[in-house]
Amino acid sequence: MKPIVLILAAFRDLIIRHLPRMRKKGGFAFIVHPRNIPDVYRKYPFLKILPVPILEWFLRHYWPVVLSQVEGLKDENGKIVRGWIITISLTAEQMLKNKNFAKKKILQAVKLAEKMGVIIAGLGAFTSSITNGGKDLINKTKIFITNGNSLTAGISVNEVEQIIKSCQSKITIAVIGATGSIGGVVSKVLASENNFDSLILIGRTPSHLEELKNEIIKINSPKKIKITTDINSMKIADVIIVATNARDAIIQPKHLKRNAIIYDITQPRNTSKEVENQRKDVKLIDGGLVRTPGINYHFNFGLPLETAFGCLTETMILAAENINKHYSLGKVEIKKVKEITKLAEKYNFKPYGIF
Repeated sequence: MKPIVLILAAFRDLIIRHLPRMRKKGGFAFIVHPRNIPDVYRKYPFLKILPVPILEWFLRHYWPVVLSQVEGLKDENGKIVRGWIITISLTAEQMLKNKNFAKKKILQAVKLAEKMGVIIAGLGAFTSSITNGGKDLINKTKIFITNGNSLTAGISVNEVEQIIKSCQSKITIAVIGATGSIGGVVSKVLASENNFDSLILIGRTPSHLEELKNEIIKINSPKKIKITTDINSMKIADVIIVATNARDAIIQPKHLKRNAIIYDITQPRNTSKEVENQRKDVKLIDGGLVRTPGINYHFNFGLPLETAFGCLTETMILAAENINKHYSLGKVEIKKVKEITKLAEKYNFKPYGIF
């Protein structure tokens, strides 16, 4: 019976996207995608009967659908705020192989959210980077967009500060993906506020790294700052912040100092499974997670109950606050990091915790 229900729901969502927009109801939608084929099986186990090549063809031609309804969110006046998780069917690998096609699928998902009457859509995982942090969706939809990176950055800074305080001596920190949306702002905030010895900024583009280094120097940071495109430079780091957008796991056991701490913000995780299997001395932390008491997502993200990614939590807060504007777009602004982090406290949403 369940497969029939899922199929009927999928056709309902296809029809909704081609109907006039519903009366504005408020609330939010959060756009996601499967990280890989096993993610698809988790929601649609009956698809295991298909050979993988045929399944991949099916995913390319499948339309955006509602995965679940989010319940339990209320605004400051106690009014219920409605929310939905909407997925495009492409895996991370498929999205990176054809970014223009993926962008069209993401826009279809946002249009579905628009027709459902929501006021804001958040972008999860690769739906943000594929759309230039949400910028490519502007003027193509009547609802507001956020990539959710401001709260993710705020949560990450908070937890890395805790890690630094727990260390017995001055340490070296490496930021992988330092010039990205989250990596850049985390680097700048940490460099200006924390007592550690040196900072290694690792990225793909030398000119972008140089620009980030100059911005940090203007903050009057006393830290030793090294910029490099060589991922092996993390070997001397005590704490590694992973904020990349790579398709595959790039952090391998050979890259790590003994007793290193990895704070990995990425989804799908860019730290190899071999790190957990081979390096028992290394502590691996999934970063950017938020405790959201009372919220039921009716979907298995692979997280503890009442826990969400920072980007999803930011979307919920903006809907509850009825903020009628685009929020986090492109690179993260420190001002918005502080603003949304303070709003999270108002709703009793707190960092998941690392110890």
